Amino acid sequence: MSDNADADRHSPLVAGAECLLDAATIRAATAALGASISADYAELQEPLVVLLVMNGAVVFGGDLLPALALDVELDYVHASRYRDDQATDALTWQRPPPESVSGREVLLVDDILDAGVTLAAVAERCYQLGAVKVRSAVLLHKHTPTPAVIAADYVAFEIADRYVYGWGMDYRGRLRNAPGIFALPC
Repeated sequence: MSDNADADRHSPLVAGAECLLDAATIRAATAALGASISADYAELQEPLVVLLVMNGAVVFGGDLLPALALDVELDYVHASRYRDDQATDALTWQRPPPESVSGREVLLVDDILDAGVTLAAVAERCYQLGAVKVRSAVLLHKHTPTPAVIAADYVAFEIADRYVYGWGMDYRGRLRNAPGIFALPC
């Protein structure tokens, strides 16, 4: 099934939106990102702790993990600033980083970097728990009028400031399974 036919079987919202990145493009960039990350950690003597930031990173992480030519120890964190699709100042931890990050190198994997508040808080918590070094890999870096409070170390794609969904990112709690990255009409 082609990427377009795959998109057609999803919600009418996907069909009416603009496809910014199709599955083949995302997978190729993720493979390249995996090669770059693997090269940077090639000398690491113990497993790299990879923490997926839930829920958004599950699809991107599922593509990235097999692209890593490294021994990894996988876990996840679940923190959010969003309530009813609206960003808030308060971060809610549903699952903080595990204490096993102490003395270890950590790679945070997230779907999108926009304000960067959540990613910065997760990194800070990892350092508080004794992580030696924390880096981050994101599928998308969204360029917003206010720059992010943290920079990602690895970025698959740079995008304009638009509402996007698919490939793990949701639209009102749905469509995380959309077969690409889609933007709502302007």
